Amino acid sequence: NLSVLEAFQDLKDKLHLPFFMEIIILGSWAIWISRNNKIFEHINPSFQGWKHIFLEELKLLKFRMKNKLLPQYSVWLDSIL
Repeated sequence: NLSVLEAFQDLKDKLHLPFFMEIIILGSWAIWISRNNKIFEHINPSFQGWKHIFLEELKLLKFRMKNKLLPQYSVWLDSIL
């Protein structure tokens, strides 16, 4: 069994991206928004709903990304869209 820290480290090693933590944070944020949508908007959560929120947040992150990371981030983002 992997601990949570080991799982994060494994994912970090596989992604090998300097903006790894931003991806994790935005994935968690998308879960939180999905939860709030269930509670306050009565929208049932789904993987597709989470994915839509996650991708929209990733697109917005592009505007906050450091200039030196922007080319790599743009290539990565385009590869998952």
